[in-house]
Amino acid sequence: MSDHKHATTTRSRPWLSGAIPVLLLLLSLVILPPESSAFCPSKCQCLGGEANSRALCVDAALEDMPIQLNPETKYINLTVNRIRDLAFSLPFYAKLEILDLSQNIIETLGSKNFEYQSELRTLNLSRNLVSSLHKHAFKGLTNLLLLDLSFNRIETVHPTALSDLASLVELDLTNNNIVSLEDNSFRGMSTLEVLVFRNNRLLDVPASNLWHLHALKSLDMSLNLVEFVRNDSFEGLKELLALSLQGN
Repeated sequence: MSDHKHATTTRSRPWLSGAIPVLLLLLSLVILPPESSAFCPSKCQCLGGEANSRALCVDAALEDMPIQLNPETKYINLTVNRIRDLAFSLPFYAKLEILDLSQNIIETLGSKNFEYQSELRTLNLSRNLVSSLHKHAFKGLTNLLLLDLSFNRIETVHPTALSDLASLVELDLTNNNIVSLEDNSFRGMSTLEVLVFRNNRLLDVPASNLWHLHALKSLDMSLNLVEFVRNDSFEGLKELLALSLQGN
């Protein structure tokens, strides 16, 4: 009698057999350690033990920045890929300290795409196709020390594009198409020590912008189109040690 009753109960509740594996799966996801949530794309190399704190995705034919890496990742190298833009991909990595996006095909940095990267120290965007720096292009990068924008196609820089870079020490704008800068483009960048404008199309020394760079030690404006330098062009640069105007 009891065996018949048990069989009848099981048959009347067929969902139990399917529910148990699902419940076990959900339970396993809950008890997994945080490190297990890290995933390394097949064409990337993730280092740093179980935490995967470093990701190397060099020459991986990526068209988008991967979003499945460990959120605790501190270093990501995405050089030599086919990435076009950064929209909606960076908020996943708030702990990032070094990001290398050189040699991609990024045409625009957009606005506020780095808003969650307050811990970023080094950003390499060299050898891309960026033509302009929009309003708040680097908003959120309050602790950035080094920014490499060399070998792009930058022609215009919005006055607030660089306004959040209050800790920046080195800015490289080598080999772009900058003709002039609007006033106050460097406002708030009082910690900048190295500024490289080599091989642009500057028609004169941006004296009104240099005035904000009280800590500047090295200025390279070689290979531009500057024909005349006023006596007061570098008046505010009290710490300047190296100046290059060759090839003008």
